[in-house]
Amino acid sequence: MGLTEYWRIARRRWLVVAGVALVCLAASAVYLRGQPTTYSASSSMYVSMATGTSVNDSYQGGLAAQQRVRSYLDLATSATVAERVIDDLSIDMSPDELRGKITAASPPATTLIVISVTDGNAQRARDLTNTVVAHFRRLIDELETIERDAAPAARVAVVDRAELPTSPDGPQSGRVLALGLLAGLALGGLAAFVRDRTDRTLRTSNDLEALLPVPIFAIIDEGRPGAADETRRMRTRLLREGRTHVIQVTGLSPRSEPEVALALAKSFADTGRSVVLVDADTSGGGGSERFATGPGHGLAAVLRGAPAAEALAGWPETGITVLPLGDADPQTADLLASERFSGVLAELRADFEHVVVQTAPVAAAADAIVVAPLCERTLGVVQLGATTAPQLRGALATFGSERLTGAVAYSRPGNRMQRLVGRLRR
Repeated sequence: MGLTEYWRIARRRWLVVAGVALVCLAASAVYLRGQPTTYSASSSMYVSMATGTSVNDSYQGGLAAQQRVRSYLDLATSATVAERVIDDLSIDMSPDELRGKITAASPPATTLIVISVTDGNAQRARDLTNTVVAHFRRLIDELETIERDAAPAARVAVVDRAELPTSPDGPQSGRVLALGLLAGLALGGLAAFVRDRTDRTLRTSNDLEALLPVPIFAIIDEGRPGAADETRRMRTRLLREGRTHVIQVTGLSPRSEPEVALALAKSFADTGRSVVLVDADTSGGGGSERFATGPGHGLAAVLRGAPAAEALAGWPETGITVLPLGDADPQTADLLASERFSGVLAELRADFEHVVVQTAPVAAAADAIVVAPLCERTLGVVQLGATTAPQLRGALATFGSERLTGAVAYSRPGNRMQRLVGRLRR
């Protein structure tokens, strides 16, 4: 896989990447909230030896001081120093706890010692540092004094006293949040890659063509300029197939796509033909809810014996006539398989040049199977990006490929987020 393919995966799965990144960022923020704020104060000292005044004596003294510094680092964090500091300041703290707050370091090849104390209070960090330094120096004086009243062999002088810290040194919020975000992006990218490799969703017409036993009559991307041309191609191919008086449009996807049936009916009407669109979608997704139907109106009422002519509604802006579903009940689906519906289609065929029947998706109801023998042509609509390969195979196995004339690859407008919001609103 090249960089282009990885970029396409990131564009398709950006919600996964963003979601994981936000979770990791939130986890970093929670971690930071649980970490105490700490302040660090430091004091630096210089170690020297009591030597002669010659150059050689000074050189030897410098080497001896460097060797002593290594031992002094351990003395600075010793229990003896910690106990003396606790007794001096009368603080409620164990020696081990105080030792954990003290650090001592020395730059390489120098006789400098830097003692730091970390605490949750800035003023106490400064006071502890200066007190630790004071007792550390006294301990060195005691250890380096060979004879009473004699000067110690080594001397530790304070170069810089500890000052009040102006800002906390921990936790490092910016660094932790940045690491959390980077980790989230990395994990999100990995999750997106795994999700994309295991996803069976049909996203392109090539994916659809590999599974269909019938040709694709149109690839309609609703809202795009080319959608009207694709609808014309679908109309032309249907007319070339032969008799097209009654055409069924059903869904091979889990949900109905009434826009395809409407576009096809309007395309026929644009050529000057008389067209009626029949909403026989008992799942309620046929899209004819915009036509208000009173008692005794609609296909459901016609199937129960009402006159078909009284249930028809004109749609002037499209040039077609609509037979809305009306007030459907549980018996409506059974009546579609009756002689009554066959008679309704025969009546409409006599009055209109084309009858476009919208039925429920194959996965939602058996209506398409019983209506198919009454129609010359049947189109199966597959929504790209919302239909998986197993779902399509299941619909084909249920409906039977021999009943299909062709398929329509359909895409809804907008990006994935817009489609998600649209579904939630429904």
